[in-house]
Amino acid sequence: MPIDVDEVQRRKAIAKATLTVAARDGARAVTIRAVAKELGGSTAMVTNYVPTRIALITNAVATAESRWYAELDEHVGRLDGRERLHATVAWNLTTDPDDLQLRRLWVEMLSSVQGGADSADAAQTREPATTRRELLDAVTAAGVADPELAADLLFLLVRGYFISTVEDPAPWTPERVARVADTIVDMLIP
Repeated sequence: MPIDVDEVQRRKAIAKATLTVAARDGARAVTIRAVAKELGGSTAMVTNYVPTRIALITNAVATAESRWYAELDEHVGRLDGRERLHATVAWNLTTDPDDLQLRRLWVEMLSSVQGGADSADAAQTREPATTRRELLDAVTAAGVADPELAADLLFLLVRGYFISTVEDPAPWTPERVARVADTIVDMLIP
């Protein structure tokens, strides 16, 4: 008789194990075999849900997305105008330990995609479009004169921050990043 497994819970467990392997051994060490070992099972326990290494990494990133956007919604709450824009930018320019691991996996995912099936796996993440839409909503609510341009500027700032924290997180202290966020918001809304 087949074992009834909750696919959503299994994918979450695989994502958690992926992050554990990445935190302990680095993003390059994330493999189906390493994640299966972390879960205490066979590779089939993983490949039944995520068939490739890129799908494994994408699963970890995609699983984090729902948490990120719930946190953002809580962070901006019922703020409006300039306060909402500032809170949205500040939230996007913060890092907790899981975020740094996820960004390393994100860079690994992007650098590994060569087209074909793995591109389809990587495309499953909604994060880029959702991030840009959140930024566009915030600049629109703040009354920025050219919201499309402002959202593009902020999106590129956020992406640059992601890469900078992967390259060397030490210089990007919360105080330094808050100063950048404040300056950008002040430039957009004089």
